Amino acid sequence: MGTKVNAFREVSCKLIFLLYLVGVVFIPIEPNITNKIINITGAFSFLLLLISGEYRSYQRSILVLALGIFLLGALDLAWYGFYKTHDVIYKNGYRGYLEAGKMLVFSAFTFLLLSKQRFSHNIKSHVVAASIVQGVMIGRSFYQSIYLHAERIPLSAMGGDIGQMGAATVAAYMITFCALYSSIVFLSLHSKYKWPLFYINFALTLAAIMMTGTRSAFFTYPLMTVFLLFIQNQNQKKYLLKGLCGFMFLLIGCGLLFNKDITKRIDDFKSDMVSYSNKSNSMSSVGARLSMIQAGFASRPEGLHWQSLEQRAVKITDLSQRDSVYLGATVFMDVHMHNELAEAISTKGIFGIIFLVIFYFGLIHYCLRERLYLLLVFPSSIILFGLSDVITHAKPIPASWIVCLMLSIAVLGKKKEDNI
Repeated sequence: MGTKVNAFREVSCKLIFLLYLVGVVFIPIEPNITNKIINITGAFSFLLLLISGEYRSYQRSILVLALGIFLLGALDLAWYGFYKTHDVIYKNGYRGYLEAGKMLVFSAFTFLLLSKQRFSHNIKSHVVAASIVQGVMIGRSFYQSIYLHAERIPLSAMGGDIGQMGAATVAAYMITFCALYSSIVFLSLHSKYKWPLFYINFALTLAAIMMTGTRSAFFTYPLMTVFLLFIQNQNQKKYLLKGLCGFMFLLIGCGLLFNKDITKRIDDFKSDMVSYSNKSNSMSSVGARLSMIQAGFASRPEGLHWQSLEQRAVKITDLSQRDSVYLGATVFMDVHMHNELAEAISTKGIFGIIFLVIFYFGLIHYCLRERLYLLLVFPSSIILFGLSDVITHAKPIPASWIVCLMLSIAVLGKKKEDNI
């Protein structure tokens, strides 16, 4: 009986892994499919863990990460269940917590299940998936920018609706996470094409990110790429120098190619900051984000309490009537506060902050304890993006980083196993 269960479990893990590869390919096409794959495989993983009875013997680093992901999702679902009623005003805001919560909880079970298989899968399957997703991602990005004349490309975010508020920013995050996964795949190759693939991927991805016009991604993606180069060549200074030279050449090339777009976004940033500092104008892009951060902390519930989106909205509206610096936050009361900490504390109080920190700690602890240093680009980018947005809310963004994180663990787990 035990042999049959183990055999079934092994086949099931391979199927789940295959579905995750399919999931990453669908990110630039239809992220809702990726979302469904995460939930279905997670529910199936939970059942397999119960059947196999092997949920008691895990390394501490694995348990810490799984617990961090699970608790963050469970808190979202608990908050949703407590405050979501038929007569709520901000239905989409609640829906975002429901969808993200389900994915986080289910992905924690999938992570536990696959960790028992040591994530040891053939690198060729990753190369195929990475090549397809990047091909589709970059192809669709260039098509939307060149042929559809999109000022800021949405990719597949919000149905690929050009001009939809927030779609381009979501697209930038999806592009970044897929590119980081692909970079890790290419760096794990033992092939003469390893570095050409890495640099081509970087250049084309950076171009796609430029087309989104998302400033946080302009900064984060190149920074994460430099980090990958340092980790990959930390003991080979000669190769590190060559790698950085190649990186700078491509970075400058993309900078010159998109000079007008970059200059415009920088000028907009400066203008927004001056307007916010001198006139307390919080209705601009940057001003609204700064307004939301302040409003999120100022409207937090007292003590250990939580509060609904409607309760938060009443407080923010009252604040905006007393001080115009909070006006920018009133525009986004039906979404979120565009900062992980501000959003967490403004809805779930101190518990929101604690569980978010546990999640961050779990990610970083796993990377360091398992010596998967390349994987640190995921917690780093999630934290950096979280300064100006909420990366653990709704469908497309969590679906992107969850799938790419799991597959990157599979790649690096296989590489670690081969080096033993």
